[in-house]
Amino acid sequence: MPSFLNQAPINNYGLPLGNYLAWVLAGIYLLPLDFKIPKPFLRVQDDYLIFCKKKKEPEKILREIIEPELEKLDLKININKLNSGKFHQNPMEFMGFRYYVGIFTISEKKIENFKNRIVKITHLTNKKSYKAIIKLLNNKILGFGHYYKPTYCKQNFERLDAFIRQRLRRYLIKNKNQKQKIGNLLLTNQQLKNLGLKSLIEIKEKYAQKKRHILRKSSKKWKKIGSLKSGDFLWKSPLIPDNYSQKAVLKQLQELTKSVKQIKNKMNKIEKKLENS
Repeated sequence: MPSFLNQAPINNYGLPLGNYLAWVLAGIYLLPLDFKIPKPFLRVQDDYLIFCKKKKEPEKILREIIEPELEKLDLKININKLNSGKFHQNPMEFMGFRYYVGIFTISEKKIENFKNRIVKITHLTNKKSYKAIIKLLNNKILGFGHYYKPTYCKQNFERLDAFIRQRLRRYLIKNKNQKQKIGNLLLTNQQLKNLGLKSLIEIKEKYAQKKRHILRKSSKKWKKIGSLKSGDFLWKSPLIPDNYSQKAVLKQLQELTKSVKQIKNKMNKIEKKLENS
């Protein structure tokens, strides 16, 4: 441990959650471990993502470098978060993001945590004014939206917006005190927006415009019975989150199929030459 940290007036307590000083202190405290890791890695506070080429390298680094160094720092690994695999085969979650087949989305666990916070804010036992409730909701919406806006999250954001509006309508309608203050208003989406409620999908759209992304409207394509083609199971796979990733997977499969055909043709040519010689 750095000597100046030993001189801190408060010991064995740590820092409050969300404190920006934690980022600085984590970097100082874990610097000896950073220098000893031989492979490229990404660290966010105390979470490590190490990139290896061979299958046995992660286990070797963990056993010979990470565990001994953490023992010197009086730290332990969170076994529940320990994971390894291949990027193109195994879905991986890191810092609330879910990486799979070359894209990243929002972790399902983080979505559930966000919904639980919305439920807690809009619980009927809360006797706060509707302005206070909307302010609390907006704080959660802005934090969650700006953190996850770079991901492929359009569908998730649309569903979460609908969930937030549903919870807020329930709170306003069933809370008699709030109903008297608001009056007999139809609580449409636009009316809730006029009351000051923010939107996750608006955050995504503004980010997309800034980055010049294209947000396409989803359209249903009806198929006749018995017209399913080979590879259609990929479109229904629960592991693939949206149309973009589905197209990416299909494109990769087409490229692999093309490469296999080219190799097969070359092998046939070589066999013919051998037979003629």
